[in-house]
Amino acid sequence: MAQGVSLKESVKEMKRLKNEPLLLVVIVAIIAFVGLFVVYPVIRVILFPEAADYLTLFTKSRWFTAIKNSLFMTLISTVSCTGVAFLFAYVIARLDVPCKKLFRFVTLLPIVSPPFIVALSYILLFGVQGIVTKGLLGLQADIYGRFGLWIVQTVTFFPYAYSVIYNVITSISPNLEYAAYNMGASRWRVFRDVFLPLCRPGVAGGALMAAINVLTDFGNPMMIGGDLALLPTEAYMQISGWYDMKTASALAVALLLPAVGIFLINRFWVGRRSYVTITGKEVSLNPFPIPRWLKWLLFSLTMFISLFILLVYGTLVYGAFTKAWGYDWSLTLENMQYVLLKFKQIWNSIRFAFLSSLGAASLSMVLAYIVQKKQVGINKALDFLAILPGAIPGMFLGIGFVMAFNNRPLELTGTGAIMVLALLFWNLPTCYSSATAGLQQIGASVEDAALNLGANSFRSFKDVIVPLLKGPFLSGFVLAFLRSVTCLSVVIFLYAPATTVGTISVMVLVQSGQWGEAAAFTTVLITIAFTTLKLAQWLFSKQNIKLKL
Repeated sequence: MAQGVSLKESVKEMKRLKNEPLLLVVIVAIIAFVGLFVVYPVIRVILFPEAADYLTLFTKSRWFTAIKNSLFMTLISTVSCTGVAFLFAYVIARLDVPCKKLFRFVTLLPIVSPPFIVALSYILLFGVQGIVTKGLLGLQADIYGRFGLWIVQTVTFFPYAYSVIYNVITSISPNLEYAAYNMGASRWRVFRDVFLPLCRPGVAGGALMAAINVLTDFGNPMMIGGDLALLPTEAYMQISGWYDMKTASALAVALLLPAVGIFLINRFWVGRRSYVTITGKEVSLNPFPIPRWLKWLLFSLTMFISLFILLVYGTLVYGAFTKAWGYDWSLTLENMQYVLLKFKQIWNSIRFAFLSSLGAASLSMVLAYIVQKKQVGINKALDFLAILPGAIPGMFLGIGFVMAFNNRPLELTGTGAIMVLALLFWNLPTCYSSATAGLQQIGASVEDAALNLGANSFRSFKDVIVPLLKGPFLSGFVLAFLRSVTCLSVVIFLYAPATTVGTISVMVLVQSGQWGEAAAFTTVLITIAFTTLKLAQWLFSKQNIKLKL
C-alpha cells in the first residue's frame, strides 16, 4: 500500500471503485458493520454520563482513589511483568541451560488459561483455608489487596511481554557483541552498550502489552483485590450492585483513556521503531557468553518462578478433586460431576468462542486484503477501524453493547448473538494483525498475474490470496478461540441464564466460597483451551503450517 497519498489522489482512487461494484459493496458493508458494533457502542458510553458525572471522578474520593490505584497497579505490575519476561526470554534465547522446554511451557500456561486462574490458585494456596497457610503452617494470612494482586498480575501477564521480547532477542545477531568484546569492551559494557540498546524496542513493546492487560484486568481484582478500589471493579459494582449506568460509564471512560494512550504509543511509536544493522555476509556465531556464575543464577531464578507457576496450576487441579478445601483434603469426583451437570455452560463457552473466532478471522482477512492490496482511498481509515477494538478494554466494550443493543430495533440483550458479536469484535485486531503479517509476505506479482489473466478482484482473492493465507487465518482463529473461551471481562454484562459461560460460573462460585467446584470448572476450561492448541499445532504441522501465537 502506498504511503503519503494526497487527498486528491484518494478521491481519484475512491472514484475508481465504481468499476468494481462488488468491492465497493464489501467496503460499505464493513464500515457499517464495524461502525455499528464498535464505534456506536463507544460513543454511547462516552456521551451517556453528564458533565457532573465526570466531575465526580475527581471530587469523590473513592473514584479518584480508584483512578490512582489503577495507575499505580499498572505501573508496578508492568515493571515486574517486564522484568520476569526479559529473564525468561534471555534464558531461553541466549543461555545454554537445561529445561528450556519447561520454561516455554510455563510461558504458555497463562495464555491458554482464564485471566483469573492465578488469583483462584493463590487463594487456594495462601488464603484463610490455604493448603500452605492453614494446611502446612497453621496460619491465617490476609493475602487480599495490593500485594496479592501484584503477585497474581505478574504471573498472569508476563507471558504477553515475553512473546514480544523473545522475538526481538532472537533477531539480534551476537556478532556485534563479539566485535565489541574483541575491541576491548568488558562483558558488562557489551551487555549495557550493545545488547540492551538493541533490546529496547522489544522491551518497550512488551512492557506496553503487559500494561494494557494489567490496566484492564477485571477477573484478578474481583477475586483477590479485596477492598482495593480499581476502575474495572468499581464500574462493575456500580452496574451489578447499584444499577448506576451513568457512574459506571464515567468510570469506564476513565479506564478507556489510558488504555487508548498505551495502545497508540505501542502501535504508532514503539511498533515502528527498530534497530537495523547493515552487514556483509554474516557468519553466525554462538550466543555471546556470560560468566558461569551469572548463567546459573539466571537459570535458578527462572526455575524458581517456573516451579511456583507449576505449583499454582497443580494446586488448581488438586482443588478440582478435593472434597472440601481447607477442611477435608480427601479426593473426590463430586466437583467434576457438578461441572458435568453444568455442561451447557461449557458448551456455551465453546460454541460462542468458535462462532466469534470464525467471524473475526474471516472479517479480518477481507479487511487486511483491502488495506494491503487495494488502493481505495480510505485504506488508513479502514486500518484504523480494524485496530480500534484493540484499544478498547473488554469491560468498556461490554458496557457499550449493553447500552447500544438493549432496545429496539436491535434488541440483543440476553441472546447468544450479543455474546458472539462482542467477542468477534474484541478479537478482530488479533486476527487482523495475523492476516496483515501474512499478506505482507505475498508479493504483488502473484495477484497481478491473476488480474492480467482476466480475473476480477473477487476471483483473485478467492483463488489466489485465500489459499496463501491459510496459515495466518488459522493462527488468528486459534488465538481468538483461546481468548474467547477464557474471557470474562467482555461478557460479564451480556450474559443471561441461558447464555452463561464457564468463566461466569467460576466467578459466581468463587464469590460464594465453592472453591472445589470453581477449581473443577477452571480445570475443564484450561483443558479445553490447551487441547485445542495442541490439536491445532499437530494438524498444522501435517500441512507444514506454523502456528504463531
